[in-house]
Amino acid sequence: MTTFLYDLRHAARALRHQSGFLAVVVLTLGFGIGINTATFSIVNAVLIRPLPFDQPDRLMALTERFSGFADNAPFSPPDFIDLQREQQSFDGVAAYAPRPAELSGTATPVRIDVSKVSWSLFDVLGIEPMLGRPFTEEEDRPGVDVAVLSYELWETRLGADRSIVGRTITLDRRPYTVVGVMPPGFSFPLRGPGFNSRPAAAWVPLAFTAQQLQVRGNERIYNVVGRLKAGTSIDEARAELEILGGRVNERYPLAARNRNFSIGFAVKPLREEASGPLQRPLLLLLGAVGLVLLITCANVANLVLSRAAVRRRELALRAALGSSHARLLQLLLAEGAILSIAGSAIGVLLAQALVAVVPASVASTLPTVRDISVDVRVLAFTGGISILTSILFAMVPLVGFDRRGPGSTLQEDTSRTTAGLRRHRMQSGLVVSTVTLAFVLLMGAGLFLRSFSALMATDGGFDPDRVLTASVTLPREGYPMASTVRAFHESLFRRASSLAGVRSAALITDLPLERYERRALTVENGVAVSGPPPSTNLSWTYGPFAQTLGIRLIAGRTFTGVEDVQPQGVVIVNERLAQRFWPGQDAIGKRLKWGSDSPQNQNAWLTVVGVVADVADDGFGAEPFLHAYEPFSQFPDNVLNNVGGLVSFGRLVKLAVRTTADPRALVASVRGEVASIDRQLALQSIETMEDRLGTAVAPRRFSVMTLGAFAGGALLLAAIGLYGLLAFSVAERRREIALRVAIGAEPQSILRMVVGHGLKLVAVGLTVGAVASFAVTRVLTSLLYQTDTHDVVTFVVVPVVLVLISLVACALPAMRALQVEPITALRSE
Repeated sequence: MTTFLYDLRHAARALRHQSGFLAVVVLTLGFGIGINTATFSIVNAVLIRPLPFDQPDRLMALTERFSGFADNAPFSPPDFIDLQREQQSFDGVAAYAPRPAELSGTATPVRIDVSKVSWSLFDVLGIEPMLGRPFTEEEDRPGVDVAVLSYELWETRLGADRSIVGRTITLDRRPYTVVGVMPPGFSFPLRGPGFNSRPAAAWVPLAFTAQQLQVRGNERIYNVVGRLKAGTSIDEARAELEILGGRVNERYPLAARNRNFSIGFAVKPLREEASGPLQRPLLLLLGAVGLVLLITCANVANLVLSRAAVRRRELALRAALGSSHARLLQLLLAEGAILSIAGSAIGVLLAQALVAVVPASVASTLPTVRDISVDVRVLAFTGGISILTSILFAMVPLVGFDRRGPGSTLQEDTSRTTAGLRRHRMQSGLVVSTVTLAFVLLMGAGLFLRSFSALMATDGGFDPDRVLTASVTLPREGYPMASTVRAFHESLFRRASSLAGVRSAALITDLPLERYERRALTVENGVAVSGPPPSTNLSWTYGPFAQTLGIRLIAGRTFTGVEDVQPQGVVIVNERLAQRFWPGQDAIGKRLKWGSDSPQNQNAWLTVVGVVADVADDGFGAEPFLHAYEPFSQFPDNVLNNVGGLVSFGRLVKLAVRTTADPRALVASVRGEVASIDRQLALQSIETMEDRLGTAVAPRRFSVMTLGAFAGGALLLAAIGLYGLLAFSVAERRREIALRVAIGAEPQSILRMVVGHGLKLVAVGLTVGAVASFAVTRVLTSLLYQTDTHDVVTFVVVPVVLVLISLVACALPAMRALQVEPITALRSE
């Protein structure tokens, strides 16, 4: 340790006298380690950091599985009750579903995310309230209005009042007694891109009504989480659920009539359910930044090797005076440690800055994430990188050290000899590796860029330009009957349409890029359907929705003013639905009805009066689904009058107004019109359609920009590495170049010698990189949109860019070589 401390002090003094070398190495290392640390912080938060619950590895997500459907679905109330009553593999299971609610009684009414949950949810998660208590089983029934608050809601909206337990808050204009406040940091449902994945600000009992439990298959919106019993494996739970699913399937009337219909239960770890969709993209991103780190290490190794070549005489003299290889390694390890620690410190600071600028729209799509931070696990990762790079930089000079002994090195290091062949090969290999890795990264970035361009060029079926949108949910206490709901719709539509600068306005239950309701349907005189009953997305509208949202009318007409206020049994379908059931025919005048094709289906037939273009209704770039539109006049009164179930169904509507100028200028006017109808009503998520579209594509844009930045950094590092090698080579061969010029070598031959050497290395790197990219890019298939993994344009542009940058990197050392004066160079020797 004493000698190592001495070596540290010696290394610090030596590096202080070579400030240029120190700055380049530390900054290069800081760049590579910083982006790796930042990316690992995201991967750690999503895939590695334990869920903030008790024994999270025992928490499972349960879903229902249907024959003929690739995706699993949430539970309906009767199926969940059967599961809860009959399962034996779990200590407990709990259901939950979203319920946006109006919080009033505070300074300003606001919309908050509330979850209706089973009374046992907090016991299943293993989390106790900070204040008060969780729900009791007796409270999980209709008519009992109690709530548990999140720490954030309690702190920000209720003044962190510790006497809140036992008092009431007003949700949807009904008093709820607060029975508990959850601890800080508790968040549920888990954040992510899946269904019902917005963390709640408050929780209320599930309280299924008798009506909800009567019909199987309705309200299939309840996610379920369960805690495995100690000693029970997930495979044992799956085996039990397979049997239980068969029993539940027999209770479905449709199963008895249709052999193609079957239902079962599926289970997977809660962590996997939440983060599964993003696991592969995040690991690919981590692999990409790993390539950047390799390029960084190769560049720094080249710099260290070049510096070691200059000081090989010093190492040889130390060896001649009795220093062992272990002693020399210790000296070099001390230098490597200083460089790595300094680079890691800069890298951590850079990582914190990068994590801080991750857009909120991207962070909100990351499963399980409340905050992305550089924690102990991330620091351990950075420390591991630092140790490995220290060892690498210590080993590099010794690899170039002549094994024949210090005498041969001292003889080689005279002014009349050139550098060893082994070191030249090693430096050239490092440059080739940087070019190869840069090629692979540039290919990935190019493919993502082409994919994003194709995505943005896709016709989403609507025109987002100059459209302002807002959401509003009518609480049952203020709007108890269907007539009051319809009166609000009429008033809001009339007032919004009459605003100055508004071309048209409409109300709709779901805007483009969203999905509100999916229903089974039966068509009259249509193409026969095999397998499970077909289904379609269904939207309810009021006013000229197609004109307002810029949805193209293909055939027929839109709804009339009469149909908006009086049910006439009409429906509008999208082009995909029309072609699916009536290919080659005119869909106008055809009929469909909701529900399966059975004698028991008493639903009324609806006549198709219009066909509109397909609209992106499940995310931008996703395959459009079958879609139908009904006027809100045909929405069932009994659903709006129903006091049970989810209060937002049929009461959550989106206002859309198309303007003649900047739609943001109408925000205050829209707020004012809503307030003039109902001053207590909380308007939520008021934004332009272009902003909604930007949020929808934000994760892909972020991926493209991030990978593009990595690829640009890799390209810069490769160019710097090539420049450094050639510049050092020119300096080292200064005497040789002087002799060549003295005996008559032309400038062109000197240029060819220097540039040719660099381009040979680039050519080898391009060849290896092309082969590697051809294989590696295959894993990107599922992440690309309308782009082939072997896209010809990308495979042509990337080598051209690399060659052009390489020519610039080669040209500067070549120009220095032309400036060598033979007399001056020879006299200096």
